[in-house]
Amino acid sequence: MRICFVVSTFPARSQTFVTAQVMHALRAGHDVTVACRQADDDAGLSPDNASRLEQVRRVDWPPRLESSTRYLPPRLHDAIRRRAERWTWRQIESDLVIAHFGYAGAAVARARQPGKPSPPLVTIFHGRDVSVEHHRNGLRKYRGLFAAGDLFLTVNEPFAELLVAGGAPRARVEVLHLGVPTERYTFTPPQAFGSRSLRFASVARLVPKKGLHVAIAALARLRREAPELDWTYEIGGSGPCEEDLRRQAAAAGLGDRIRFLGPLSHQSTVALIADADAFLAPSITAEDGDQEGIPVTLMEAMALGTPVCTTRHSGIPELVSHGRTGLLSDEGDAAALCDNLIALSDGSADAASLATAARRWIEREFDLSRQTDALFARCRAVMGKEHAGTNTPR
Repeated sequence: MRICFVVSTFPARSQTFVTAQVMHALRAGHDVTVACRQADDDAGLSPDNASRLEQVRRVDWPPRLESSTRYLPPRLHDAIRRRAERWTWRQIESDLVIAHFGYAGAAVARARQPGKPSPPLVTIFHGRDVSVEHHRNGLRKYRGLFAAGDLFLTVNEPFAELLVAGGAPRARVEVLHLGVPTERYTFTPPQAFGSRSLRFASVARLVPKKGLHVAIAALARLRREAPELDWTYEIGGSGPCEEDLRRQAAAAGLGDRIRFLGPLSHQSTVALIADADAFLAPSITAEDGDQEGIPVTLMEAMALGTPVCTTRHSGIPELVSHGRTGLLSDEGDAAALCDNLIALSDGSADAASLATAARRWIEREFDLSRQTDALFARCRAVMGKEHAGTNTPR
């Protein structure tokens, strides 16, 4: 089978799930094309994966226009862009198209020749391509995609409901969770907290939806309410909120306890999470509507055996069940996050039981190999409908 993956960057360190899907297709003997705009020079590929990916055909997508076209009237510029997209798309021969993010799916839908046969199009929505676009205009951007696409997958239930509310046919909308390669994560039960110094950690892009200002507020409260606790908080990642977070930490008098580590390699990220006594992911909905799908770092922490403290936000409760596989608080509730940290430290929340149940849940519902198999099973079902002539004619 000829499969075309459409994504903005490939390979990308932050989108290991795409690389896993491409590798799965290659191992199964499929002919793979990746249509993308750029590659991540620091994708962290193993030598074996890098060698295998040499089998992938790459196409520049969306096609780049001459810089002079930016000065054209908007309607003429859009017409030239659509013609370039359609011409480039005709050069790609495929039996199945898997587009990552709604923006990519919409571009493919535009590029298809009206009235001509085309391969099934499966679009996977991940985060701001649903939440922000819904906040802006109710997903009007995807009207053409909703009419032409064959299957719309989302990473959580709330996003599926937003797609349906925005006009996607309910029969073509399904939830497919992402996953992590569980076999690569060594599970280590957490140590008893006791009186030792505790390590808290977060790894994220420092943007509003990550809610790290809530974590800092919770830790300021923790110092007041449990002054006997000795702890440090390490934050991996960079982004536009970094300076504000640094100022908040300094103003709270926590400059000696909170460390900003900057961008981390995946290996360093895993090591930081594994060594932490608790992983904090206090996600919130940003002012522009931006929301999480389900953070992969939470899956990694749960696979490693690190207790998680996170929020009732977007799809996170599909991953974390309060008091069973982790601890939840409401969005923006620093007091409740502080209470959860105290519960871990004084033993009223059993860290070992939480971690053990979390690992089992990841193995059962969020294992990367299992979820990738599920993706391709759904793609085969769509192709079966296409061959049987049961899809809506295009």
